[in-house]
Amino acid sequence: MNKTKGIITVTLAAIIFGFTPILGKFSYLEGSNTLSLTFYRSFMSLPVIYAILKAKKIPMSVSKSELSKLTFLGILGPSLTALMLYGAYNYIPVGTTTTIHYIYPVLVTAVCIIFFKEKISREKIAAVVLSTIGISMFFEGDISQSTAGILLAIVSGCFYGAFIIFIDKSGVKGMHPLKFCFYTCVSSSAFLFIFGIITKSLVFHMTFAGWIYTFLVSIFVSIIANSLMQIGIRHVGSTITAIVGMFEPITSVIMGIIFLNEPFTLKNTIGSIFIIAAVSILTLAKETTTETNN
Repeated sequence: MNKTKGIITVTLAAIIFGFTPILGKFSYLEGSNTLSLTFYRSFMSLPVIYAILKAKKIPMSVSKSELSKLTFLGILGPSLTALMLYGAYNYIPVGTTTTIHYIYPVLVTAVCIIFFKEKISREKIAAVVLSTIGISMFFEGDISQSTAGILLAIVSGCFYGAFIIFIDKSGVKGMHPLKFCFYTCVSSSAFLFIFGIITKSLVFHMTFAGWIYTFLVSIFVSIIANSLMQIGIRHVGSTITAIVGMFEPITSVIMGIIFLNEPFTLKNTIGSIFIIAAVSILTLAKETTTETNN
């Protein structure tokens, strides 16, 4: 287990998750929608992942137990989490949705303590507190404005927290990252395709630019970010992964400023500082532990 490697990989994954919504917004302008983007980001990655697996001669076989776990993860994370989160955006502001969605680090920490009897260090507790305060700075508007949006955001956070914990505790975190991505993308694609056909919300026609933006989201999210996150969970576990993942909203805000001319408020600045401080505590705690062991 290498905590430095784990924190770095999770940070990179969070940064990628944070800037890809900008590409997603561009794809919407070219004829796509939220469900279609979610479906295609999984589906379009499959031939790329398959080609890489074959080129590297990585065995693709999995046991029945692994297949069922990967199928469940594909539906839970890339599918249900995204649908709930994107659905919340239709009712309440992005900042409010983000704030509520990011209850998942607290949920992950609580579940690991209560159900898995994990010992949580003072550094982790301090990091959870600081990151929670930080993410609250991204809150926008009146929390009473839409019950449906609030519930969807809460459920998305619960689903994503469960997704992280299940990767950590189910035994699949040691699987090759690309094999992990391939099977989760297969199940996610199948689920979202059926859902899209039933709801008649799946888009089959968009501009060339729209397909390019969608393909880029697919490569960045379904292959690179998901692989990095799985590697991170392998090295630092679910609690630290959840905390470090809060770099995502910081990246989203910065990308919004650069590409969408969105304002960067004092609250956002303070929130970003708190989140960075939380991650710094985790990193320094690791270094101190290493020195002590030596």
